[in-house]
Amino acid sequence: MKIALISPPIMDDFWGEPRPIAMDAVRECPPYGIYLLQAVLRQAGHEALVIDLIADGSNSLKPYVHDLADCGLIGIAATSMSWPTACDVVSQIRDLQADIPIVLGGIHPTMFDRYILSTFPVDYIVRGEGEVALTSLCAALEAGRGIESVPNLSWKDADGRIFRNPAGSKIHKEDLGQYPIPDFGQLPMKIYKGLSIESSRGCVFDCSFCSTSYRRSWRGMPAEIFVDRLQEMMPQVERTELGMIHVIDDEFSMNPKRAIEITEVLRHRGLTASLVYDSRATDVLYDGFIPAIAPFTGQFLIGAECGYDAGLELIGKGTTTRILEDAARLLYRHHLSERADFSFILGLPWETAKEVRQTCSFASHLYATYGVRILLQWYCQIPGSRLWDADRAAGLVNETMYNDYGFFRDLYLFRAGVKLDPAEIWQISQSVEALQHMARIRHPDQIMVEYGHPEPIALYFPEFLMGPACDGLSNLREVASPPRGKTDPIQVDVIAHAPVSLDRPLRHFGV
Repeated sequence: MKIALISPPIMDDFWGEPRPIAMDAVRECPPYGIYLLQAVLRQAGHEALVIDLIADGSNSLKPYVHDLADCGLIGIAATSMSWPTACDVVSQIRDLQADIPIVLGGIHPTMFDRYILSTFPVDYIVRGEGEVALTSLCAALEAGRGIESVPNLSWKDADGRIFRNPAGSKIHKEDLGQYPIPDFGQLPMKIYKGLSIESSRGCVFDCSFCSTSYRRSWRGMPAEIFVDRLQEMMPQVERTELGMIHVIDDEFSMNPKRAIEITEVLRHRGLTASLVYDSRATDVLYDGFIPAIAPFTGQFLIGAECGYDAGLELIGKGTTTRILEDAARLLYRHHLSERADFSFILGLPWETAKEVRQTCSFASHLYATYGVRILLQWYCQIPGSRLWDADRAAGLVNETMYNDYGFFRDLYLFRAGVKLDPAEIWQISQSVEALQHMARIRHPDQIMVEYGHPEPIALYFPEFLMGPACDGLSNLREVASPPRGKTDPIQVDVIAHAPVSLDRPLRHFGV
């Protein structure tokens, strides 16, 4: 059976572009899941091809019309951020072939399978892990037998009735490493900054803002098995721009002892991999972790989130500002600070300007004192978190708001989450810009303070309108009752402002 697997990019149609443009143009690493499923399906005897639209930077299927013509099934993977592009891809497929079966996977279809099956012209949704479910679905379709026993499958019959098969068992940690590694040998040269690999799935925590799939659940491959996979993948790293390998785990160092074991195996085999990974401040402080991982670290991210302890407690992060600072200090001592990104979220739903400034001040302190890079990003209403779910229950948001391009700049979605008024946000942006200016002087060759002013605020609340402007109602009243005795023109001090930076942080979207 021939199967096409499509990975749509994150796109938007902002600033009046005639067609959507790619927002993830700086391509960190290939979409691991879609390439892994290609390898799994090939091992099962199917002809599987990947259409990597992220590498293309496009949502167009025109170059692949011939490849799609004789497929027995087309799979599309989607996050909430890439969901509008996935909808576009579904529409293109239906224009090409009205009856070809389409299966969706990924976190967004997993969350909203009932809604999607009832609204979009797709046939199946795999909820959660796809290695077993997709292979089972392909086997059933090829043999012409029923699909009722396919685990994790949601589907609709010819009459449009929707069915949900029970979820199967999660893949055991020992079995995660038994699947073939993805084949990145056909990647265009130097398109991605690095390759992608996983060593574990899940996270034992359940942070209130987080929308990753497997929370309160963690499965880590044994160290030897992970290094086997890493070693097998390393010859392909020459196809990348920076020669790094991104460990795409939610938290690579969730078990610091296992992470240290991985480094010991790497040393024993004489491997010199340059890894990019996510970690926790508490893991950084684990005895022996930093000295062990340092030689294999290209870049890593610590989700700091808040710069005050009450916020960290509300998030459920399991850390404190003291722990965060201790981690930054240790990294500085081991000359790793400039390879460390500390990521912070601004404007969490309970925050006022005071709390946001506390976070900015603490982040600034970490940068100025220890030289870590800081990422400051505004809270975004992305489905799947406890915060989003609470707002959905309150009738503020729902899944229909993510079907179309442009939700990143949607004023309603932004203000449903961030409670600060626009003038306060502009004031905070000005403060961060001052910090960025200082950082550019200190580190002229690096971006050490990464920040993007919120697009909805820039679009709908330009900075020069934040003061007491004489317009609107006051202008109407002026012409209705003109002032007496005034004949000379009054200069209005309004000038065109340079566009603010709307760049989003390159990593750590939390989906």
